[in-house]
Amino acid sequence: MLEEDVDVLIVGARVAGSVLAALLGQDGQQVLVIDRATFPSGTLSTHFFRGEGCVGVLQRLGVLEEVLSFGSPPLVREYNADATDGSSTVDPPQTPGEVGFNLSVRRETLDGVLVERARREPTVEVREATTLQAIVREGDRVTGGVIADGAGTRLIRARLVIGADGHSSRVAKLVDAPIQQEIPPSRAMYYRYIQGLEGPGGKPDGPEFSLGDDELVYVFPSDGGFACVALSLNLDDYRTVRRDADRAFQARVAGHPFIAGRIEKASWCGRLWACGPRPSLVRVPTGPGWALVGDASMYQDPWTGLGMDNAATHATFLAEAVDDILSGTDESVAWADFHRRRDEHAISGFLETADLALDLNALRSG
Repeated sequence: MLEEDVDVLIVGARVAGSVLAALLGQDGQQVLVIDRATFPSGTLSTHFFRGEGCVGVLQRLGVLEEVLSFGSPPLVREYNADATDGSSTVDPPQTPGEVGFNLSVRRETLDGVLVERARREPTVEVREATTLQAIVREGDRVTGGVIADGAGTRLIRARLVIGADGHSSRVAKLVDAPIQQEIPPSRAMYYRYIQGLEGPGGKPDGPEFSLGDDELVYVFPSDGGFACVALSLNLDDYRTVRRDADRAFQARVAGHPFIAGRIEKASWCGRLWACGPRPSLVRVPTGPGWALVGDASMYQDPWTGLGMDNAATHATFLAEAVDDILSGTDESVAWADFHRRRDEHAISGFLETADLALDLNALRSG
């Protein structure tokens, strides 16, 4: 079997993995990123992210203008409607940070930009259509992995192995990452793209949120003239909707008057995407020779749209910890600091997401 040596092997090349790789590459670390997908390609995602989170990280990496060039409008306000009484408000954007706006970008576009950004670092290599077959250990310590692509398998020896491979992380499974907290699912989500959808005031300039009876419809103006229209619903409604999901999705969206009239004048395109019920979970994110980031580390119900912000932000935390370890800092100290920073940043949002997910009608009293 062919062998290679790198500083860091990252499994997963989407937001968390590519951000981490680019930051480590800037510091001269030898990084191999693998992903079973090829890019550009879509993936289940809430699409929306905030100036204080992922947008700010894009700016830090020098790719914000490139992302904007694909046509995503800066989201400088948000529209909130109540489908039960017909009221609506125009509100400031959520945590816009120094950038001053939020964004929605289709994952085909965003992930493609981030993968190429990582590749621009001379010490970073990204291999697509490549999977992790096994973890390699020396005693209790992870020291690499066996990967496979169309040309066969090879052994990658790495000082650190990072799982950025999503909710059902193979890295987490192979290293037997402990569960720090798990909450049963209480919601599901559907979404589909639409073209030609005007904003409430004409030109799209903010996301739209319409609250019905324990269901939430979203509109996220995105790149290329598309918008993402999403529906979050409880499990009782999900069991009904899934029997004829395409028809039921459009019927439920049409039940939200703030959005329905404009939806009728636009054109649906592409297939309906579905994110069925999944437990919300927090994994212990580090161990000897390994770490987890993004949804592999922490996953909450997508109704609050925190995943992309957390993935990008936690990748910046992890890059600092990895750089410290590769520069000689005691690994246990660096890992403990990353774990603390992740929890301080995101556990409160994780718990609030799970609590409110039980009945979104609580948002009216919040």
